[in-house]
Formats: sequence, C-alpha cells, structure tokens
Amino acid sequence: MDIVLPIIAPVFGAVALGFLLFRSGLFDEATEDGLARFVYHVAIPALLFRSLANADLPEVLPWNLILAFYLPSVLMFGSGVWITRLGFAWDRASQGVAGMGACYSNMVMLGIPLTHAAFGASAAVPLYTLLALQSTVLFTLATWTIEVYGARGTGVHLPWYRAVARLFLNPVIPSLALGVLANVTGLASTGALDSWLEKLAAAAQGCALVSPGVSLAQYRIRGALGEALSLVVLKNALHPLLVWLCCSLLSVRHDWTRVAVLLAAMPAGINGYVLAKRYRLREEVASKVIVLSTLVASVGASLELGWAL
Repeated sequence: MDIVLPIIAPVFGAVALGFLLFRSGLFDEATEDGLARFVYHVAIPALLFRSLANADLPEVLPWNLILAFYLPSVLMFGSGVWITRLGFAWDRASQGVAGMGACYSNMVMLGIPLTHAAFGASAAVPLYTLLALQSTVLFTLATWTIEVYGARGTGVHLPWYRAVARLFLNPVIPSLALGVLANVTGLASTGALDSWLEKLAAAAQGCALVSPGVSLAQYRIRGALGEALSLVVLKNALHPLLVWLCCSLLSVRHDWTRVAVLLAAMPAGINGYVLAKRYRLREEVASKVIVLSTLVASVGASLELGWAL
C-alpha cells in the first residue's frame, strides 16, 4: 500500500479537481466538451504515436506473454459487450464503451511507475511490450465496435470500404499506424518535432482525468451504479485472474508473469471515458468506472504486489 497510494492519489486529485471546477461554476458542459475534443483529436493521438514510435521492443516478440495478456483482455472486452447487451439492454455502439471499461488498463499513468517501483529495470521488456500493444489492439477493437458493429444496430448497412474508411478517419487509428511505421522504419520524430509531440502527449493524462470529474458533477452519485460495478468486477477481478491463469498455462516466465498480472490489476484506463465522451455514449457509466475501478485497484494492486514480492 505504501507503494500504491502515492501513485494512485493524483488520479483522484485530478478527478476531484474537475468535479470542483464544475460545481464552482468555473467549468460548464461546453468547457468539458472542448477539453474532451482536445484530448481525443490532439493529445491522445500525440501520446499514442510517440509511445509506439519510441517503444523499445524486443527483436523477437514474446508471443506467449502477449497471448497470455491479450486473450483475457479480448475476452473481457467481449464480456463487457455481452453483459451490457443482455443485462442492461445497451445499444450496440455503447457496448464498445463497455468493452473498453472491462479490459483497458491504466498502464501509462499508473502501470509504468508502479512496475518500476516494484520490479525495477528488469521489468522493462514485458512492461513496454504490453504497453505498446494495448492501444493498437483494444482501441482498434473498440473503434470497430462503435463505428461498424454499432452502425449495424441502427439498420445501416456499411459496405466494407466505408467501414474501413470510418476506422481510418478516426484520429486514433492513423496515429497508431503511423507510430508503428515510425518504429519499424526508424524514422521516429526528433528535435523540435519530438519536443512538440511530447508536450501535447503530456497534456493527455491530466486533461483526460479532469474531464470525467466534470462529468461526475453532472450526475447523481447513485445513478448507473449497476452497470459501472459490473464492468469494475470484470476489470479489477476477472482480468488479472485470467491473465495469471493464461501465464501459467502458456509457461510465461515468473518475473514476466508478475508484471503482466500487475498491469491487468491496474484500474480502467481513461481512454474508455475518452471514447464515451467523443461519441456521447454512456458518459456517466464510463466516468464512474474510472473512479470505482481506481478505488478497488488501490487495494487489489497492493495485494498483488504483496504476492509478487
């Protein structure tokens, strides 16, 4: 707990700041909308591009580690879709937001410092391998669910070329693709361009965490708790448990297993809320998932570290 609380506390501080700014009248819905637009169209693409372009990936990818982490992640995504569809009658597009809440970990703001603090430099390979792939895999899956699968739910039939166009006109997907291309070709940004991207990327986490605080101030505390808690159970309990099980079945190294389970035990990442705000889908649930999941993770991550160390 001594390691976890100093790292998790700023998350609550940023959310609380957004809550107070709205309740004080300094921020309103238009301010939140502008903040969310900046995060989605500028800060998050800069963060994703720069993270992937500069990621130090191993020459030979550890496929057993990747499968052990992302098979459960995709399963949790599908479980979030299934639960909200059958249990809460959510529309198809909204189910993409549920999927993200059920599996997308806060690896950047919480996962990196906690992993380094707990395991040191030896954890770099599994940490940055999983970090580099998370947005590539899960953002793409969520965008497809909202844009393509969600459109089918409205009775609209999208030809394949329009479906592909929807994905690539989304600012997140091109930033992922360009980041991978820059990494593979060695043409990552340097100098003034990299400094500019770094400053934009640095704004992503703080701005994105203030935004759900503003959102929370607009809703009743008890509203939509059933939906939010269902996703928190998937993210905070089942996700790390299944990652540990898959690591055991796929013979992942013990030291790498510790890192994978800790990352799975991280709370729901802010990008689930960013998507909800961008598409105006279940923003109340997405904001509450962030807060509740972070509360639960402050205990869960401490227990996991006690087991690992």
